[in-house]
This record gives sequence, structure tokens and C-alpha cells, in this order.
Amino acid sequence: MTSTGRIEITKDRLVSDLKKIGVTKGDHLAVTLSFKSIGYVVGGPQTFIDALLEAVGSEGTIMVNTHTRSFSPCFISNDYIFDREKTAPVTGIVPRNIIMRSDSIRSAHPTYSVACIGKMANYLITSHDETANPYLPYEKLAKIGGKYLAIGIGNRLVAIRHEAQRRAGLFIVPVYRCVKFRDQEGNIKLHVKLKPPCNKKLPDLVPKLEAKGIIKRGDIGMAHSILASADQLLYHMTVMLKENPTLNLCDDISCYLCRELERRMNLYERIVNPKLFQKNILIRTLLSWKNRLLLRQLNSFRPIKEPHMIRKFFQLIFVFLEKKLSETKNKKQNNR
Repeated sequence: MTSTGRIEITKDRLVSDLKKIGVTKGDHLAVTLSFKSIGYVVGGPQTFIDALLEAVGSEGTIMVNTHTRSFSPCFISNDYIFDREKTAPVTGIVPRNIIMRSDSIRSAHPTYSVACIGKMANYLITSHDETANPYLPYEKLAKIGGKYLAIGIGNRLVAIRHEAQRRAGLFIVPVYRCVKFRDQEGNIKLHVKLKPPCNKKLPDLVPKLEAKGIIKRGDIGMAHSILASADQLLYHMTVMLKENPTLNLCDDISCYLCRELERRMNLYERIVNPKLFQKNILIRTLLSWKNRLLLRQLNSFRPIKEPHMIRKFFQLIFVFLEKKLSETKNKKQNNR
């Protein structure tokens, strides 16, 4: 403990905590985390990275997301160019430190790159470029019996959840994201990809996974953490979402991803306790018109300067509808 009363998290403590939660020598480990949730780590991010490497040993591997920015076609930046040798990730201080290490290698995907250190590092990043499934490293991790460790981020199974959505066939709403990138020959190209479905409700899958015995919980430093087999996570999340796609639907009327997903898959009769906007045919029709207009604008390479008058009209309608829905909900709560 420091003179200010702050608990010091040492490398030995981190290695011990990793072992307690189930990390063993020879593990191939994907790590997603909030570093600050661990507490005061003596030596900072590099100490944490060294602890991970000691826990998995020379026969193991660690992998972190080094994801970077992307843009709607109508807002694409001409000044931002992804370069895997130089572009810093948006996924936190640990991934930023890992890519600076001489023993790490990073994949070439323009938005969903990963960085790895260890025995299977080359295998995990090979072919992960602009032509690949963005979540290819998680496919590969599952094939080699790898594990997924989430530290201090609650039930958010970051990145691997999108591979489950993809396998479940939920990438059907045509929302595109773009970025300019520099390829291995130094040429600047444009990468266009599908935006993942909404993930707001996916943390609700974790208790179901826990009930199946897939997930183990523990603490890494001060951070509540989750460890699971990557293969088991992907299999069971995919099965749940494929059998019941409504598990992916959030309750936000303005979420065009979920409202379009339920419309395109005609999920209305399968929704348990549907909201008014999911039951009312008029509202569903208005949402459909509004979302199709929005998608047309977002997917256009022409910059949006001012919202179209029709879009403004729909915005006013849904502000009114959301207000009425909120009032109805409050009345019900007050009458209980």
C-alpha cells in the first residue's frame, strides 16, 4: 500500500490472480480490459503485459484488440489514413503499449486489427487484412482452444460478440463504414465494411452462458473479470442468437440497427413483451420509412450538410412518440 493509502498491484499479484481465474501455461489468450479498473499497477501497463506473458509462458500467446477508427461514407475523413505500423489503437493504454514492443506483431486489417505476442502470434494475424472476415483472429483462436479474458468491463464480451452475431446471420442491415488505409506496398486505398449489429443487449447473454458453466469469474487486481473458452463462447452465443434473434434487439426506438433488424427478419411476433413501437403497425411503417431514408443518407458518399426536410419531419414525429411512450411508462409505474 502506498503512503496515500492506495493499494499497489504488483506483477506477482497479477500473475497469481491470473492463475486463480484459470489462466495456465500454454494458454492462447485474448484479453480485453479497462486497465484503470485493475487499480494502481506498479510499473504500469508494461508490468501488466509482462504478467500476462509469465502466466501463459513461452508456449502461450496473448492477443489484444488494436481496433482503429472508421467513418460513415458521408463523413469519411481524407486526412485519416490507417497504417498498421503507426496508427494508434482506440482500445486503451495496454494495446497501445503492446504494439510498441519489439516482440509483438500486428495484423493488417484497416479497422479491426489485433496485436499478438507468443507462440501462435503469426498464425492468429496471418491473412487478417482488408479482404478477411474482420473477426478472423477469434475464429482462429477458437480453433486452437484459446481462451477469452475480459477484465473490468462487466459483461461486455468485446469483439468476440460480433463474430457470434456474424455466425448467427445478423449482419443483414446494410450500414457501411469506411476508412482509407496504406497497404503493404504503400498505396492508399479505401476499405468499406458492414457495421456490426447493435450490441446493447448482448451483456444479457452472459448470465445464460454462466448458467451453462461456460464462464468463470474472478478478480484481476481490483477488477471483476470473466474467463471462458473462446470456442464455447462462440458456439453458445451463436446458437442462442440464431435460435432467437430477438435476444439481440435493444429497446431504443431510435436504434435504426435494431429496428431494421426486426423488420427485415420479421421478428415482431417473436418478441417477448414488445414495446408499443413494435406492436403498432403505423409506428412500424413510419420507422421503416425513416430508417430507409437515414440509411440512404449514411451510405452515400456525398457529404450531409443539412438534414433533408423529410428527415426533419420524421425526427419531429419520433420526438413526439418518444415523449408519449415515456409518459405512458411513467403513468404505469405510478399506478403500481
